[in-house]
Amino acid sequence: MAAGTLRGLAVAGGGESSDSEDDGWDIGYLDRSSQKLKRSLPVEEKNETFKKALTTGDISLVKELLDSGINVDSSFRYGWTPLMYAASVANAELVRFLLDRGANASFDKDKLTILISACSARGSEEQVLKCVELLLSRNADPNAACRFFSLEAHRWH
Repeated sequence: MAAGTLRGLAVAGGGESSDSEDDGWDIGYLDRSSQKLKRSLPVEEKNETFKKALTTGDISLVKELLDSGINVDSSFRYGWTPLMYAASVANAELVRFLLDRGANASFDKDKLTILISACSARGSEEQVLKCVELLLSRNADPNAACRFFSLEAHRWH
């Protein structure tokens, strides 16, 4: 394999604790020659392919799958959406693409917001900042309650 052909990416782990080590999201590598759907896939296979495209950051395949009818606000394991996963790994390019396709920037799962996912992402400070700016520009609510940062938990007694 030629140097530079593959680029490792950090991948969201689901954000929820689980007894199982298999969270359904594998660390992937972005193959610069983007995959293409060679045939019409059954819904279950399409969802798995969508998940792989998200985890590897393959925007052209994500586009193709969305064009084929997959919902941009699909719900995956733990109820996370594609945008929540993209924000949680600070993939600003994918965050922008999903927002442009109509993804809901104000989504929350059990009071964990996409904005908080972006703020706590493991990525470069620059990429995290880009994701946060994108989400705020698309009406993510910075005042939404979050299970990790409740005022009650931080109140002086």
